[in-house]
Amino acid sequence: MSDVQLLFLVLVLLYAWECACWVAHGTVVFRSWLGRAWHTAQPGTLLGNQRGGFMFAHPLPPLGTLLTAGTFPLALSPQSVLTESVDGVPRSARPAQSGRCLRWERIERVEANGKEVLVNGAPLLKAGSTMIAAQLAQLLRELKQAAAAERETLLQRALQEHFDVSRLEAHWQEFQAQTHALRFVTNALFAYLFVLAPAVIWRLGFQSAWLALLVGLLGLTSTTAILFHRAHKVLYPTAEDERLTHFLIILLSPATSIRANDVLSRPLLEDCHPLALAKRFCRPQHFRRLAQDFLRESRYPAGNARGRADPLAEETAQYWHKVLREKLEEFLKANGLDPDQLLQPPAPADSTSLAYCPRCLEQFATSEGRCEDCGGLALLPFPGSPS
Repeated sequence: MSDVQLLFLVLVLLYAWECACWVAHGTVVFRSWLGRAWHTAQPGTLLGNQRGGFMFAHPLPPLGTLLTAGTFPLALSPQSVLTESVDGVPRSARPAQSGRCLRWERIERVEANGKEVLVNGAPLLKAGSTMIAAQLAQLLRELKQAAAAERETLLQRALQEHFDVSRLEAHWQEFQAQTHALRFVTNALFAYLFVLAPAVIWRLGFQSAWLALLVGLLGLTSTTAILFHRAHKVLYPTAEDERLTHFLIILLSPATSIRANDVLSRPLLEDCHPLALAKRFCRPQHFRRLAQDFLRESRYPAGNARGRADPLAEETAQYWHKVLREKLEEFLKANGLDPDQLLQPPAPADSTSLAYCPRCLEQFATSEGRCEDCGGLALLPFPGSPS
């Protein structure tokens, strides 16, 4: 293998690495290649660990788009905040959580430092992005400063924004407008690196073509970095440190430059509920299936029989789970789905199936019992089954 061939092999491997992104458990990834059909995915264990896993963006032009969305990372109540997500993502491992519970009266100051949310100078939780950390810190400050009677209104408003498809649509339209030129340049850079450059070197030789190719490459990467910086400043105006870091990496790394659009899109709608994204981007049948999964997770959470040792933590989790479930079902009804119809029992597999687990839909040959895979959840009998 020649030195030039080795160089291109390294470039291909670097680009493959740039197509991979680390996603924490509890996150739903939305991917599209041509921008028409969107599909959802979640991190698995094959290429990950107990914290998350690798997901892959579409590597070929037109390079596609990758969005992420997750459930609310905290449990809140008018009395306290709990560092635990009680709104689980179906078929996803739970992210590691400390389960700290603090009364609002014990909180003196809240600030965001990168991806961390700090309370009284100590880390409270690590968010998925600097944007989410800043938003959570702002919400906690508002709740801390509000009177106890006003906190419930603030919590309802926060959840309303979490499910707000119109707000999501406004962010998406702004993203499309800001990245139109960037998408064109990154696709041109892909063609330049993996099609034009090899063809020119094969035809003219590396010694004759390297300087012209280098000038062209610097022109494309510089243009990409400038367009990225402009778009990032509009979409994420407060993330100055993150903007500078990505600008320099994109300027110096051609493989990273090609995926510059992913850096902008990933955190764009991260503060929205996955069902809000599914309603906007996915086909109706896909949205319905995802709604069924989230509704089962909400009504029949795994391990619901296990309580928390701290009474305040248990009270906070129960309160937040209740308001989340109400908001979820309200959202589904507003979008033409009847929650009770979505949770109809499955058809029995055969005459020996007498009951099923309402969460995972596993069927059992006994009319009573519990599903151990779902934390000891009580089984439901099929209609007409002998008791």
